[in-house]
Amino acid sequence: MKVRNVIKKVEKALGTKVNCPEHKSGKYWVHYDGRVISWNGNGSGGLDSDATGYHVRRDNDHSDLQTDYFAGYFVDNPTQMINAVKPPPPKFKVGSLVRFKDTKRALRYNLAGRMAIVTTAGGGGMCCVRFCDATFNRPFHRNYYHERDMALASA
Repeated sequence: MKVRNVIKKVEKALGTKVNCPEHKSGKYWVHYDGRVISWNGNGSGGLDSDATGYHVRRDNDHSDLQTDYFAGYFVDNPTQMINAVKPPPPKFKVGSLVRFKDTKRALRYNLAGRMAIVTTAGGGGMCCVRFCDATFNRPFHRNYYHERDMALASA
């Protein structure tokens, strides 16, 4: 993806201005909610070069070359970088009745076709459910599952 498109995507999703280099080093970054996301332009094309090296770190955490400490982590694409600092909203509201789809993961865990009620919806692709079948609920255990394995049962 081109640097120009990444800048547009980040500014639209986060609502903040991207810091562009004055000395044409090709490194772009944004401070958002105590985190810093950054990426580099590959080559000397400026805004038309390819964006690479999507990185996420805390605002007060810096790499230390003397001790071989590298702050933060790398992600594969700009969407993962944006979701690291601003997770997507939950797919289901608390109290929603959901039905597990027939996916490979749901079949492996014997969840396909089961009905459940969402008890915690924190966002980020996971939610906690309580199954309608009382024998399937595990005591003293939170049942967190992927939202993409579920569908809304009451429409």
